[in-house]
Amino acid sequence: MPQLPRRSLLALAVLAPGFAFAQTPAWPSRAIRIIVPYPPGAGTDLLARAYGQKLTELLGQPVVIENRAGASGMIGTEAAARSPADGYTILMANSSVLAINPAIRANLPYDPVGGFDPVALVGANDAALVVRTASPFRSVAEVIAAAKARPGQLSYSSAGTGTSTHMAAEFFKQMAGVDILHVPYRGSPQAVTDMLGGQVDMTFNTVNSVMTPVRDGAARALATTGATRDPLLPDVPTFAEVGLTGYRASGWLGFVVPAGTPPGIIGELASAIAQIAAQPGFAERIAAIGIKPTISTPAEFRAIIAPEIARWTEVARLAGVQVE
Repeated sequence: MPQLPRRSLLALAVLAPGFAFAQTPAWPSRAIRIIVPYPPGAGTDLLARAYGQKLTELLGQPVVIENRAGASGMIGTEAAARSPADGYTILMANSSVLAINPAIRANLPYDPVGGFDPVALVGANDAALVVRTASPFRSVAEVIAAAKARPGQLSYSSAGTGTSTHMAAEFFKQMAGVDILHVPYRGSPQAVTDMLGGQVDMTFNTVNSVMTPVRDGAARALATTGATRDPLLPDVPTFAEVGLTGYRASGWLGFVVPAGTPPGIIGELASAIAQIAAQPGFAERIAAIGIKPTISTPAEFRAIIAPEIARWTEVARLAGVQVE
């Protein structure tokens, strides 16, 4: 995930009212919906619900979660982009829908840059390279050495072609100069199960999807994809720490609204989100679902989207990843 300027959540909450460009006393006057482009229970959904509950309390209007899953997040994202720009539709977006989909899909039904106005970046989710406990690999260096000795013979599972975990793995392969066979699954659970069963040599998957077998001793995490260690796996080094300097491939999550939403509403919403992020215990609540809490201004969030699209477009080009 791109590095944002360091500042405390509390300081952001104090400064947040300055985000508003104009007072909008009429907003909100009715229920607000947060579109989540994934099924209930996913990390993106849980994050949206945590913020939705608090936004209801702060804004004095119901905030309703609407799950619009399908097509790698494109169905819900397109629905949000086509919604009125009046502050009553918010999208719980992530790097998959705003940066990776644009990098690997030629006919995207929404504009990831021009179709939305960013509000706040609120979290990051790391992936991890994980092997079963019986695996001979005890370090990333051993995986790289074996892959170079046997090109194309080792295999890894992911949650599916074009997912953030797949792209994180392809980026690893490019930086390490290795050829490891990709075995895509429809979701993380079976990808992790087959790694544990020995059908594949390793898996690249989100930390929250591998945390239980790692903590139970059934699997061994060799490295995580963030710029810093993941708080859920604090003893596991990052890829940068084990020699791949500059490697980072965390997913990120944030709130956006349809393009053209009044700046005053965006400012008030950003202010409310920053206040929630600074509430005692809220960061711990987010961390417990496998997401690193963060916060940004609308401008800071906007500044990362185009560079992230460019970065993943290059990774996809080199890997030959293109999804119709």
